[in-house]
Amino acid sequence: MLVLEPFWVYASVSFFVSCGRRQLLKVQEVWGNVYLSYILITITAVFAPVENWVLHRNPDWETSFLMEKISDSSVIALASLIHITCALSGYAVSMYLLRSHGEGAVIKSSVWAFTIFFDAQGLFYDTLMYSGTYHEFHSGVSKSYWSFFLSSRFFDAYIIFFAFFGPPFYGLSIYLNNGCTAAEHRSFLWQLKMEAVKDGCITSGIYLALFCSGILPDTYGLWRLVPMTIMHVSSSLFLILPLHLCQTKEKDH
Repeated sequence: MLVLEPFWVYASVSFFVSCGRRQLLKVQEVWGNVYLSYILITITAVFAPVENWVLHRNPDWETSFLMEKISDSSVIALASLIHITCALSGYAVSMYLLRSHGEGAVIKSSVWAFTIFFDAQGLFYDTLMYSGTYHEFHSGVSKSYWSFFLSSRFFDAYIIFFAFFGPPFYGLSIYLNNGCTAAEHRSFLWQLKMEAVKDGCITSGIYLALFCSGILPDTYGLWRLVPMTIMHVSSSLFLILPLHLCQTKEKDH
């Protein structure tokens, strides 16, 4: 979904920076270090091509049903430009936060970006997780939240995408985290978990407050908290659990 991809790219890059916090605090050149090369290779050589493939396969869904088909390569070229621009700007912002405000600030920004990306899909599932066609969408044909998980769209955007992007994403995250002490690793995981819980409570609380105030449209009922919670919890688990595989330089006694 092009509308949310800036958050997705920023979240990934910021997460890499938070994982490589120890190394990146020591580098002399912010824009001339090997860790930046690893990050950019992961985004440009894996993320962008696979995401563009998903765009080519699902142009209506990726453009929030503004377009039915992509007649030329201009949209794909624009998507690639968005990916690269967001990766570079995300790195710049994350490095500023890391060096000026510490690792906690980078963790917060990364988890918040993931939260916006996934929670928004749950909140606006009738558009961002719509399983029907372009014509069905504009004809007002309703599709359930659950139907998305049985569609080819889910297979393309989640199964295939994570089959290609998941290994380098987790591989680089674990590689950058390896070598810290057990205490540092526990602290990093604890901050990630607490930030994920806090962000989920904040987004759900804001929605609940808006619902109780009566300013939301009739179609926005309490039921939407269910897909929001599912997307938030599942994405947080997939983000954090693999980091338990990191190797520390000392064992707990």
